[in-house]
Amino acid sequence: MSDPNDIATRTQRFNEAARTFTPPSPIRHAKLMPFKDGIIELRQKGASFRLIRELLATANVGVGTDTIARFLTEVTGETTPHPFTKSRKRQNRIAARLVTPHPPAEHPVPSPTPVPAMPESAPAPPPFVAPVAATPAERSRIRGPRIADPRNL
Repeated sequence: MSDPNDIATRTQRFNEAARTFTPPSPIRHAKLMPFKDGIIELRQKGASFRLIRELLATANVGVGTDTIARFLTEVTGETTPHPFTKSRKRQNRIAARLVTPHPPAEHPVPSPTPVPAMPESAPAPPPFVAPVAATPAERSRIRGPRIADPRNL
């Protein structure tokens, strides 16, 4: 069996190693860590991600703008919206629709055919009158492939 002094010595060495342990530097942004202060300073001065990427390229560090944005988020803890993300574009489109609705289409609305005047003794017209066809701008959009209307060709 093991000697009790040997077990105590190993336990003491393990506890000492645990106390002095420092985690390794993250591999994820290892290229950007040496430039951390400069990147933060450039961003505080209003530099774009594209400009920071180009400046890093002069130092032979090839990274994308998304990587720089993620790096700054992890390092500073602030979330800075990236101007090219899909969700941002979608929000802008939705807001634009709500603020500025599309003007009505320039298609003339067909007027119903005038009905000739009837004498007093004539029977009343039928209660159902066919609705006027809606213009393409007034129709609700149907999901699916867009098929040309042969009547408009």
